[in-house]
This record gives sequence, C-alpha cells and structure tokens, in this order.
Amino acid sequence: MKNYVKNVLILALFLFALGGSMLHMYIHPIAKHSYGWVPLISTVVSVVVIPLLFMFRKTIHWAYILNGFTAIVGVITMAHFSIVKSPIIPDILVLLAKLYVGRAIFCVEIFQMETEAFKPTLLQYIRYPHMGFWYAHFILLSLVYFLGNLLWR
Repeated sequence: MKNYVKNVLILALFLFALGGSMLHMYIHPIAKHSYGWVPLISTVVSVVVIPLLFMFRKTIHWAYILNGFTAIVGVITMAHFSIVKSPIIPDILVLLAKLYVGRAIFCVEIFQMETEAFKPTLLQYIRYPHMGFWYAHFILLSLVYFLGNLLWR
C-alpha cells in the first residue's frame, strides 16, 4: 500500500507540474519575452526531473529539495508578478499544492507511519526536513527578493 500511495502522489505531483507549466506558457510565452525561458527551464525540472528523482529512495532528498525550492521561488516571483501586473492567485495556490504533495511523498518514503508522531522543538522545527525549514526559507528568500527589488532598480 505504501508504494501505491507513493506512486499516486508522484502522479499527482506530475499532473500539478504539467498543469502549472501549461498555465505558465499561457501567461509567459517563450517567444514573446526573454524571461519566458525561466518558466521553461522550471517546467522541465518540475515535470521531468523531480518526479523521476522522487521514484528512487537514493534521490528522494534531492527531489524534496528541488521541489521545495522551485515552489518557493515560483511563489515569490509569481506573487511579485501578481502585485505588479495582474492577479494570478490560483496559480500560486497550485504551486503551493505542489510543495505539499512533495512533502507527502517524502514523508511516505522516509518516515515510518506506524510509529508515534515526532514533535520537534522550535530549533529542530526549522531544520531539514521539517516544514519549518521551508517556511524559514520562504521568509528569508522573500526578504532577499524584496530587498533586491527595492535596492537594485
């Protein structure tokens, strides 16, 4: 059952990434703007590389890291685009769902579900692989993006 759940979650991650990339190509056509190449590279990583890495136990940590950082960077840049150009909140929510599906795949594969839940302390909560790790990186990367946008105009 564990392998079945993992495979279904990998399929869901693939479909989220594919659907999000189709939305991306609609909003940012490659030929129209030079920055359209960034979503294309992100699409290839999200649709092809990350699901493949999640399939194997040896590479699951790499998949978890790549999935998390592509989701965080995507949320930050799309939130900026949403503020400046046009609201794309549903696209951001799809990307957040991708982050949590990746977390579910990681938990199914790495942690033993039969044991009692681990309750980390505050310092352990912000360390890898807990969700606080992603929240801390989201806040810090948002701050760096904001300061970079503010100072280097």
